[in-house]
Amino acid sequence: MRIGASENMIWVFGQAQIEALNLALTLSDEAAAQQIQTRFDVLLSRLTLLEEGPQRRFLEDAGVSETLAGWRSGLLALDPAQGADMAALRAHVTALVAALRGKASLVMSHEWQIQAERLDRLGHLHRLALVSVLGAALAGLGLAAILIDRERRLMRGRLDRLRAEKLAGDLERERETSENHRRFADLIAHQLRTPLAVIDSAMHRLTRRGGPVSPELVSEKAAVSREAVARLVKLTDTALMMSRLERDGVLPHLGAHDLHDLAAAVIDDLMVAQGRNPSRIRPPAQAAPMVALCDPALTGEILSNLLRNALLYSPLDCRVDVEVSQSQTHIVCRIEDRGRGMSPEEIARAFDRFHRGSGHETLPGSGLGLTLARHLARMQGGDVILTQRAGGGLTAALYLPREVSA
Repeated sequence: MRIGASENMIWVFGQAQIEALNLALTLSDEAAAQQIQTRFDVLLSRLTLLEEGPQRRFLEDAGVSETLAGWRSGLLALDPAQGADMAALRAHVTALVAALRGKASLVMSHEWQIQAERLDRLGHLHRLALVSVLGAALAGLGLAAILIDRERRLMRGRLDRLRAEKLAGDLERERETSENHRRFADLIAHQLRTPLAVIDSAMHRLTRRGGPVSPELVSEKAAVSREAVARLVKLTDTALMMSRLERDGVLPHLGAHDLHDLAAAVIDDLMVAQGRNPSRIRPPAQAAPMVALCDPALTGEILSNLLRNALLYSPLDCRVDVEVSQSQTHIVCRIEDRGRGMSPEEIARAFDRFHRGSGHETLPGSGLGLTLARHLARMQGGDVILTQRAGGGLTAALYLPREVSA
C-alpha cells in the first residue's frame, strides 16, 4: 500500500486508530512493561506520520488537524519508559481513541471527495483526449481530402498540359507536313519542269526542221533528253524511297561487304549513266579489304547521293576524291569536293528535308539526298557527317560499323 498525501489516508488514519485501541487494551490487561512500551512506540509512530508532511496537510484540508493537535506531545509526556503514570496514560489513550473514531468519517469523506475530483479530472482528460483524437482524425480526413483534391487538380493540370503539348505537337507536325507539301510542290514546279522543258526543247528542235536531221544532232538531243530523263528518274526514286522510309517499308539486310568495292562500283555506274568524265572522280586507292556490316543496296544509294552532290556542287575542272579507311569501330568512306562549301549554320541544316544551301537553288536537286543518305546510314547503325574541307569545299563521311570478328 502506498502512503502519501491524498492517497490511502483512510488506511493511515485507520492504522493510528487501531494502534490506539491496541495500546488501550494492553493497558487494561496490565500486560508486561515491554509489550506496553512496544504498543506505545507504534502508536507514537502513527501519530508522528499524521502530524508531519503531506499527511498533516491532508488532515488540515479535511478540518481534523486541530482535533488531533497536541495528542502526540501529550503521549510523549506519558512515556512508560520515563516512569509515567499508567492510569493517566490509559485515560489519555482512551480519549485519543474517541477522538480518532469521531474524525474517521471526516477523513474517509474527504478522501472520497479527493478521489471523486481526481476521477472527474481523469474523465475530463479522457474526454479531452478523445476529442483530440477525433479532432486529429477529422483534421487528417480534411488534410487527406485537400491532398486528394490537390492531386486531382495536379493530375488534371498534367493531363491538360499533355493535351496542350500533344495538340501543339500535332499542330507542329501538321505545319511541318504542310510546309513539306509546299516545298515538294515547289520542287515539282521547278525540278520537274526544268528537265521536261529540256526534253520538249530537244524534241522541238528535232521536229521543226524541214529537211533531214543529221545523226549528230539526233545524238546530241538524245543525250540531252536522256540526262533530263535520268534527273527525273532520280528525283522520282528519291521521293519514293523517302515515302517508303516514312512508312517503315525499308528493312536493311545486313551482311559483310567490302566498302572499297561498293564505292568503286557506284563510281563506275555513275560515270556510265551520266556520261561523266571519269577523271573528275578519283576512286579509292586499292588497299586491304575494308569489310563493313551493311546492306549493299542501301549503301550504294547513300554513296550515289553523296557523289552526285559532290559532282553537282563542284566546278567542272575540279576533281572529287573518294577515300576508304577504318577506325576501331567503323569503316569510313570520305568524299571530298572542292566547291564553295557551306557555313557551319548551313551544315547544321543540310540534313533537313527539302533544305538547299544558299546559291544552290537554281541547280538541279531535290533537297532530299542528304536527308535520305543519313536516314539510310542510321538504319544500318552508321551515320553521315558533313565537315568543312581544309582548302575549301566539303567532306561527306559515311560511317558504317565494322564486321565483328568471330
